[in-house]
Amino acid sequence: MPLDNKKTILCWSLYDWANSAFATTVMACFFPIFFKEYWSAGADVNESTFKLGLANSLAGVLVALSAPLLGAIADRGTVKKKFLLFFAFLGVVMTCCLSLVAKGQWVFAVVLYVFATVGFSGGNIFYDALLTGVASKRKMNTVSALGFALGYLGGGILMSLNVWMYLRPTTFGFTDDGQAVRFAFLTVGIWWAVFSIPLFLFVKEPTDPHAQRGWESVKAGLKQLRGTLGKIRRLKTVLLFLIAYWFYIDGVDTIVRMAVDYGKSLGFEDKDLITALLLVQFIGFPATLAFAYLANRIGDKLA
Repeated sequence: MPLDNKKTILCWSLYDWANSAFATTVMACFFPIFFKEYWSAGADVNESTFKLGLANSLAGVLVALSAPLLGAIADRGTVKKKFLLFFAFLGVVMTCCLSLVAKGQWVFAVVLYVFATVGFSGGNIFYDALLTGVASKRKMNTVSALGFALGYLGGGILMSLNVWMYLRPTTFGFTDDGQAVRFAFLTVGIWWAVFSIPLFLFVKEPTDPHAQRGWESVKAGLKQLRGTLGKIRRLKTVLLFLIAYWFYIDGVDTIVRMAVDYGKSLGFEDKDLITALLLVQFIGFPATLAFAYLANRIGDKLA
């Protein structure tokens, strides 16, 4: 299928719509709330915050250690969709399993959350790598921004429904808000799985005559990673960019994942924190499209 095909672009973008539900409902909203009030019930406020930080740190370390190799495999192989399917499946299953964790079982919750986050982040590496088979260089900014925008919108829509269930559990037939949150985890897994289907059906693996297949792609990825690490000291601009990006994105991720817990520690009501998160989602949708337009007009760096 040729590049810049509208159907392919939409199917590719829908994966962001699908997995962003994990970032909003689970990562930013209900996991911190449920972790503190249910899975760490009875624990000191500082202790539960430490445990939540530990969960996010473990997930971050696993992603950081695996990302360079996964990125190299994505560059060298024709297995992007297969790896994306594996990581999406891991994320979906682990997210659904969060609905089964009983009160006080914070260790089990952490394990599931860490693997769900690895599925989310690992999948994004191969999802991004598929963009070269979807959009031309001229359209890449616009298509990438469309994916981000649909992610904000889709994540916000499901989160709105989940918040409604949490605030009005009896309206949906739940006995309490805890039951509503457990069901919310299940809806995220289902949402992620269902809206991922168009990508796997209609987005083709980018063609590359030099790409490796199967296990050879893993070996080629390892070889490329070794070569990159050997040259990185001489590529000072790249090294500085990676270091700067590491600190920048780690700060952003910390805010996203710990903001609700921090707000609760300061005494903010759950509904106020959730309202703030929803505002971010729906502001992010038009803002992303606006920055894509800006990047096309004045360039990526200035935008």
